[in-house]
This record gives sequence, structure tokens and C-alpha cells, in this order.
Amino acid sequence: MAMTPLRHFVLVAFLACGAAIAAQANSELAGTWTIDRGGAPAGRGAGGISGIPIANTMIIKLSPNDVTMETDTGSGQSMQTFLYKLDGSSNPVPGALGWETKATAAWQGSTLVVMTRRSMTGPTGPMGVEVKDVFSVAGDVLTIDRSMGRVTQKLIYRKGAPR
Repeated sequence: MAMTPLRHFVLVAFLACGAAIAAQANSELAGTWTIDRGGAPAGRGAGGISGIPIANTMIIKLSPNDVTMETDTGSGQSMQTFLYKLDGSSNPVPGALGWETKATAAWQGSTLVVMTRRSMTGPTGPMGVEVKDVFSVAGDVLTIDRSMGRVTQKLIYRKGAPR
């Protein structure tokens, strides 16, 4: 069936509106975020995942091709920069000393999903772990649902600089 000019226009307009709405939702992730230690539920998932530092402050910048996060998870709480490419490729990111750390990232609707793989060769051969972070924003609240295997963690951040 041939596409009439009106159908073509409606299809293009629909796709453009969907992309604009997704871009607006995604743009809410940009900004400075400060951890809300009282915001996460107590009990299972409230503590940290061993070996994965928790940022007190994150500065998130967005571009069409990537997401940049500056976090205070470096040595002595120094800021370090993570660049997540949105083209599906895996790229190196800061990680634990001695481990090769790479990440992939993609938008799934209005949430950002980051998969980080840490690997090294130990005395018994290669070993590695994968961490999945799902970033979602509702108003001035950023939630990161983190999982490493069966271990889960929920982190809550508020928009704005530390007080």
C-alpha cells in the first residue's frame, strides 16, 4: 500500500513527538544530585554492595551521543569522571585498581541503564563481575536501582548541590 502525503506527514509528526517527549524525560537526569541517605528503604538492599563505592555527589551531563557523570568516588572522595557512550559500544571507565572496567549504556524509555563489567586475571584464571545500574527520575528525586547478581541496592538522590 502506497503511503499518501498525509499518512507520511502523520507518521513523521508522531515519531518526532515521541522523540521530543523521550528527550525531555531524559533531560531531567542532567544536573547535580546529592545522596539522600534517609530516602532509601531500610533492610535488604539498603547497604552498599561490597567493592562498589557510593557517590555522595554526582554531576550528570547529557549529550545526544553520551552521558558524562562526575562523582566523588575517587581516592579520598576526589571527583572522577565516567563517560558512557550511547551507541551501544563498551568503553573503559574508572574502576578498582587492578581490574579492567568497561561499561555500556542505553536509554530504555526515560530510564538510563548502565551495565559495568569488571574483570581481571587472578591466580585461578579470569574472573569478573557485572553491575547493573538503572537511573530513573521523578521530579527532583533520582533513584538508582543497582544489582550485582542476586544482591540489590536502591540509592536515592535529591537534585541540587550538597547543603
